[in-house]
Amino acid sequence: MRFSFVRNLSTGFRSRSSATKRNTSNPKSSSSTPSFLSGLDDNFTLSSLKLKQPSDSGDSSNVVFKQISSIFYDGKSGKRFDSEEIDGAKEFERMSNTSGLSSISRSNVLQQWKEQSRKKKQKYLFELTQENRFQKLIEICAKMLGPEATLELFGKVGREPGMQGYNAFVEMCIEKARGTNDEDIAIEETGKVFHLFKSMREQGLELEEQTYRPLLLYIIDMCMVEEFQFFCEVIKNENPSSATRLGYYEMMLWLKVNNEEKIQGLCNYIAENDVEDMSDLQESYLLALCESERKEEILKLLEIIDIKKISSAESVAKIFQAFGRLVLEPVAEKFLLDFKTSDNEADHITNFIANYAISIPNLLVEDVIKKFKDLHKRLEVSPSSSSYEKLILHSCALLKVHVAVDIVDEMCAAGLTLSTEVLHSILQICDKTSEYHLVHQILSTIRLYNLESNDETFRSIIDLFLKMKDLEAANKMLMTWRKRI
Repeated sequence: MRFSFVRNLSTGFRSRSSATKRNTSNPKSSSSTPSFLSGLDDNFTLSSLKLKQPSDSGDSSNVVFKQISSIFYDGKSGKRFDSEEIDGAKEFERMSNTSGLSSISRSNVLQQWKEQSRKKKQKYLFELTQENRFQKLIEICAKMLGPEATLELFGKVGREPGMQGYNAFVEMCIEKARGTNDEDIAIEETGKVFHLFKSMREQGLELEEQTYRPLLLYIIDMCMVEEFQFFCEVIKNENPSSATRLGYYEMMLWLKVNNEEKIQGLCNYIAENDVEDMSDLQESYLLALCESERKEEILKLLEIIDIKKISSAESVAKIFQAFGRLVLEPVAEKFLLDFKTSDNEADHITNFIANYAISIPNLLVEDVIKKFKDLHKRLEVSPSSSSYEKLILHSCALLKVHVAVDIVDEMCAAGLTLSTEVLHSILQICDKTSEYHLVHQILSTIRLYNLESNDETFRSIIDLFLKMKDLEAANKMLMTWRKRI
């Protein structure tokens, strides 16, 4: 049944795609990948199914249409205002040279320029606010009417949802597909995503990972091999540069369905084709393996991949997390030393240490902290605010809030600062674990090191004092808060 669904999706998409590619020729996708990502069989025509087209949205659609058109219908496409900086000297000179301003003093001209600049800024802020409200309205309508009806509705008022709106539509469809046990409903929602991809192409929007990621992860979770093949072909046709990134999802699929032949085939292909232009594909396969327990394959790829050349620090952090989960301390220390000798940023190195330490399984939080400190000492690097905060959040996740508070004291004593987001996480865990008394230590640290706080900080602290029935302290905090407002 699923394969029947896949076979029926592509005819309209492929035929229209070749005719309406926005009059540009996309670069050919790489043919180096040894898998179905390089293309499907020529006989894979996928032509027999006719998916349901968006139906009329009925009375509810008409009501929403009237409301939206009264707000947005202006016959334009609703482009966001383009904020650009004004060169004061050039603008003043231009205005001064205008014949109509010959009798106006320079001070008046400058005042006019300032007024124009102020109005332009106000207009930009207004347009930005309107754009955010518009995206929120799209999400509300999509929940009420469904993605297709919402697209039709906003098309009538001359507004398109944009990339953010399409991403929201795709996530809604996938959320509904995940939440049902009815295969027909799941197939219908997947078909809606296909139509959304078509609509994006027609609007000239590129199909990027942020849009297709929820769909591919759902297909992988459901072990839908044929559907994965089909949608990868669609994505590659629309965005050829995504071919190497799709390698990550391909490896994830074979890991999910436990296809050893495919997994080994991809690993061997990388090992046998160790060339510069394969680095992105190598990284994609390695990151997918790092989310599994495939220690042997990870070590095999690390023999040929120089992780110092991986451009994203976030990707390298995931590799060190895998080292921690697999308890590969000698390997982790080797690569940390490599990073240090290659003059990598110290902040990156200390974050990699933190990612490794907090990922080690079955380790007490006190032992995690000891491992963190020992590695810093061995490598002769100092912890940063961000690496300390990883330890704090790890302690909070384990409900060891007293440990988190002690780490805050230690990092502040070292001259580092704590973000308000992490501070609020600590206060929330104090509430969750009923360790209200720790608010005194937290407040003392805030005052001693002049940590940044906001309204949410004050509300949380007052709430903790009230739960302790310390009305005097709560009242003092309230007075302090009022003085700041």
